[in-house]
Amino acid sequence: MRRAGRVLFHGALLGLLAGGTVYGLVMVVGYIIMIVGRAFGQVAVPELTVARVVFGVLMTFLWGGLIQAGLTALLRQCRRSHQLSRWIDRAASTPSPALAAAAERAGSEHQVVEIGADAPYAFTYGVWHPRVAVSSGLVARVSQDELVAVLRHEDYHVRHRDPLKVLALRTWAAAFFLIPLIGDVLQRILDRQELKADRAAVRQCGVSPVAAALLKATGEPDSAPGTAQAAMGGPALLEARVIQLETGRGPRMLTAVRRETVLRSLPGIAMVAVYGVLLYQLCLAITVCCVS
Repeated sequence: MRRAGRVLFHGALLGLLAGGTVYGLVMVVGYIIMIVGRAFGQVAVPELTVARVVFGVLMTFLWGGLIQAGLTALLRQCRRSHQLSRWIDRAASTPSPALAAAAERAGSEHQVVEIGADAPYAFTYGVWHPRVAVSSGLVARVSQDELVAVLRHEDYHVRHRDPLKVLALRTWAAAFFLIPLIGDVLQRILDRQELKADRAAVRQCGVSPVAAALLKATGEPDSAPGTAQAAMGGPALLEARVIQLETGRGPRMLTAVRRETVLRSLPGIAMVAVYGVLLYQLCLAITVCCVS
């Protein structure tokens, strides 16, 4: 029941963010069309008082800022992800016998590439065609059972297209920069995916291989920061993941919502709410004017 509630909440949040983004874009375009139509006398609009003009200009800047921030974050991630893919294509080598055998045992139907690097890491990359990259440093440090656990973990990310989720959630978090609380909540969704991937690996491999692999996969490639990828290890969430392995249950609070974050979000929430109400009233006035 609790799990269904979380899924419902996350689905509602994502739907609200998607709807809000489309709503803002439509309102900005609609206001610009209204102003242009008014200038050329092609549409009937209510009297443009100073208050309505000021509100419209501020609303355009508000939603325009949100859309610009989101698009900037989206393009930055896409560029870095493309650079990461090109770097992997250059650095990838033929999978070693150990990695090939582990991939066969794990039943990996997706492409697994090995990167010649000493740092121990594994991650899933590729927004549209997810693939798994494993460093030769990690292959050398882990046992065969631990390597299978790593691939099982990454297989969860591939099947659930987690790089695409990372791209979308980070874009929304950047777009709604006026409300930092949204970014914290979205990060919790990504944290949940890591814990779910661990649980999937534990069900198929057991606790010991997953725990050992988690403690050994501590590195990441130099080209990875800021990209849409889901990694096996790293310092983030390490404590929460260890607690889950010990208890069999994920911690209730992953990314703590701090009081400062809530307070910093209040002005943005109030601004969006007030502008939404005023914009609704303006649209209602336009509708009444056009119908009459």
